[in-house]
Amino acid sequence: MNAWDFVTWLSSIMLATTAVVIFGFFLRDARSIFDREMHDQDKESKSASASGSAAEAARPSSPEDVSR
Repeated sequence: MNAWDFVTWLSSIMLATTAVVIFGFFLRDARSIFDREMHDQDKESKSASASGSAAEAARPSSPEDVSR
């Protein structure tokens, strides 16, 4: 094995290693992005249900309730 073969193998190993590391960073960041989106959807659904109950509470009462 001459020196160029060694450099080629070493470069290939370094390239594969860095590709795995970069993919690991991608998976970590993708998970946090998906968790944030799920959290935002939960907030939206909670605020929609809260605004629905607030609308019911603000609804005018019936005339029978007012006379009492």
